[in-house]
Amino acid sequence: MLEEPGPVKARLRKALEFLAELDLAAPDRRGCLAVNVAAELARTDETAAELVRRMFDRTEDAFRALIEEGQRTGEISPGRDPVALGSLLLNTAMGLRLMARIAEGSDRLVRVIDPTVDSL
Repeated sequence: MLEEPGPVKARLRKALEFLAELDLAAPDRRGCLAVNVAAELARTDETAAELVRRMFDRTEDAFRALIEEGQRTGEISPGRDPVALGSLLLNTAMGLRLMARIAEGSDRLVRVIDPTVDSL
């Protein structure tokens, strides 16, 4: 989804909304496996922690690459740090996945997605 053609911010918004909708639609709301492993096992299981780190690194790299593309196209200011923004977006995505476990609807999640994308 992040690699589809089109404006960077629109693709990012679509990806974050997809994650939120995916988690909200699940009847048992178990959430994201990586987020759950990070929260429950990573402190005591180094193998689990390493697997989650790698997954988070790949996700953060994808967000960073999207930011850099947006900087090349003029959609995002070239003065912004793409590595820092990639970290911010990873944190936002993982937080959304955790919040979706208890959310009563999409309102709170949208309140996070919109200003995050708009801040870029």
